[in-house]
Amino acid sequence: EKNIQNNEIDLAINDLKLLLKKYPDDSLSSKAQFKLASLYLSWKNDPVLGYKELNNTSMNYGQSIHGKQAEEQIKQFPEYIINKAESLRKQKLLKEAVNHLVYLIENYSQNALASKGQYMLGDLYMNDFRDFTTAIQEYRKVLKEYSDSEQEPHALFMIGYIYANILNDFEKARVEYSKFISRFPNHELT
Repeated sequence: EKNIQNNEIDLAINDLKLLLKKYPDDSLSSKAQFKLASLYLSWKNDPVLGYKELNNTSMNYGQSIHGKQAEEQIKQFPEYIINKAESLRKQKLLKEAVNHLVYLIENYSQNALASKGQYMLGDLYMNDFRDFTTAIQEYRKVLKEYSDSEQEPHALFMIGYIYANILNDFEKARVEYSKFISRFPNHELT
């Protein structure tokens, strides 16, 4: 706790790991294990290690309060990841936001939030990084991997928008907007 208060997160992590190694059956071990997961998720912005430690909490201390909390967080992990990515973006921690979205897409591709995460990647590259080529690539992944999702028409529209309003490639914009109108004639953006 003192290391956390002093912003010495790596030391706190090492202390918790040592405590768990020496005293795995102590009455405070479930709390220490859960705290370790929280540090990875909240302070280190590391969804891979955070999930691993949540899983360890659930497996090793499943009957404890912390084990049950970990199980609930595991069930809600895709929602946590998308919300965390939005929060990181607002804090201008863009690399971390991208890492969270990529984690979501790679690990929860069948979850309904994966298409939203993929669209958010395009939006991050367009608006925050101003990398329009990558933004188009990320939007195209929405079209390819998540056709019929709520994000598909928006992604197709944004590809046309980038060509028309940013890259001034009016021929490519016409092609993309034509696809959009043909595919989504009744959409609000038509």
